[in-house]
Amino acid sequence: MNLNWLKTFITVAATRSFSRTARELNLTQPAVSKHIAALEAFYGVKLVDRSRRTVALTEAGSTLLPYAQKILQAMTEALQEIETYTATVRGTLTIGASTIPGHYVLPPIIRRFREQYPEVTINLEVADSGKILHRVIEGELLLGAVGAFKPLPGLVAIPFAEDEIVLILPPAHPLARHRRITPALLPEHQFVWRERESGTRYVVEKELVRAGINPGDLRILAELGSTEAVLATVEAGMGLSFVSRRAAEKSARSGRLLIRHVQGLPLKRTLYLIHLRNRLLPGPVKAFINFIRQ
Repeated sequence: MNLNWLKTFITVAATRSFSRTARELNLTQPAVSKHIAALEAFYGVKLVDRSRRTVALTEAGSTLLPYAQKILQAMTEALQEIETYTATVRGTLTIGASTIPGHYVLPPIIRRFREQYPEVTINLEVADSGKILHRVIEGELLLGAVGAFKPLPGLVAIPFAEDEIVLILPPAHPLARHRRITPALLPEHQFVWRERESGTRYVVEKELVRAGINPGDLRILAELGSTEAVLATVEAGMGLSFVSRRAAEKSARSGRLLIRHVQGLPLKRTLYLIHLRNRLLPGPVKAFINFIRQ
């Protein structure tokens, strides 16, 4: 049995055309015919009906198709597992990250990872924490990086960085003269807030409730979809907000906004890599997780 025969057979089943199969697999059309004939000789039964205008599978071919797909999938997974024992890790690593990990934490880590694994191509996709979590659970992403999430069965969470959330305000804001700001002062002022699935918002609202402040009592001027939009809006004097210290430090150093702590409001959090427990992880993903753990 030649696995290339199965690959050709699966492609013929998908394209319903020997000529399209030849183009997709970079083969000649006679080579495609030869692979199908060899597979039919191996099983001793006709698998493909060529008598019609378009190619169709016979009943035997339709029976074989899911098994052929499973065989090739198993071989692909075996290769991915074996690659973890070789010195060279290659392939594509896609990481879905929420705003703070994606913009401020992961880039230098990725740079160091690429120095160690130069044959890995990395795609970094940034969205809010809720969307990243959903895509990991649905299997669209093998690896996510988030600032807050609700623990779920079957989800592995690996801590990889610490983050601090701070109150930011325009330099001319009335609270600017306060060195110590209490939670009770917050409902008196306007805020710009992150969108509902933001990890930053989740952490802040949870701590406000613990401090006796109902987040619904805050005067929310606008809900914004990115940390950069929040920073720009606060710099424009439109209100207060909470963001990661990592995001605010550049603007604070230039005097465009001020950073303050809210008394009795501990806003430190852990950033996590997340993946499904029972999902097969290819070599680049495993290498990145091990790199983070080290």
